[in-house]
Amino acid sequence: MSGVGTRIKKAREVLGLTQVALAKAVGVSQQAVMELESGRAKGTKHTAKFARALGQDSLWLETGEGRMREPTRARRQVRSDAMESGIEIANYERIPVFDVRAGAGPDPLSDIDKAVSFTMFRGLWLKGLTGTPVSQLAVVQMSGDAMEPTLSNGDLALVDTAQANLRREGIYVLRLDDTLMVRRVTMHPATRRVTISSDNARYKPYEDLDPAALEALGRIIWIGHTLG
Repeated sequence: MSGVGTRIKKAREVLGLTQVALAKAVGVSQQAVMELESGRAKGTKHTAKFARALGQDSLWLETGEGRMREPTRARRQVRSDAMESGIEIANYERIPVFDVRAGAGPDPLSDIDKAVSFTMFRGLWLKGLTGTPVSQLAVVQMSGDAMEPTLSNGDLALVDTAQANLRREGIYVLRLDDTLMVRRVTMHPATRRVTISSDNARYKPYEDLDPAALEALGRIIWIGHTLG
């Protein structure tokens, strides 16, 4: 057996864990655990996860340096790590992600059933960014090149749906019929008319528009780029 596999098996057995239970805790298949312990697999990229699930030190599990923690201490470490993990998750907020191309329905940025995925944001970071409740935040996934270079296809943008008043200059999610679009909006200080423009110069701006005729779903307050 490989060194790391031998130590994984020994640490698992002293805790009374089955291969199935360990595999579930680590997030791998039982076959992966079996191959490690039998020596067919010579190593794993999940050493830190195995160590956490077994209450052992990662260095010992990987190299054999140091000593294996005795069962009582190992169980205590597993409980401590699980508690810390739970606290860490509790510090994050789960925000739905919507495809900007899917604009149908009365509430395209609040209908959870239409979310394509979810992403996590640290709660304290969100509070520093906006005072709006988490339930009124959404993420849109960009499509197309109209807002390049600011926003590219596939980028994520955090939308504050409470900020739907176009008097504040910024990038907004707008709805035209059943189509959503992300555009930069500016308001003339004297006439109070607005201009909708793309950051991509190839797209023509729409000027001298009545803001009351536009439906703004929210203002973008953060963007996440995909690096090519």
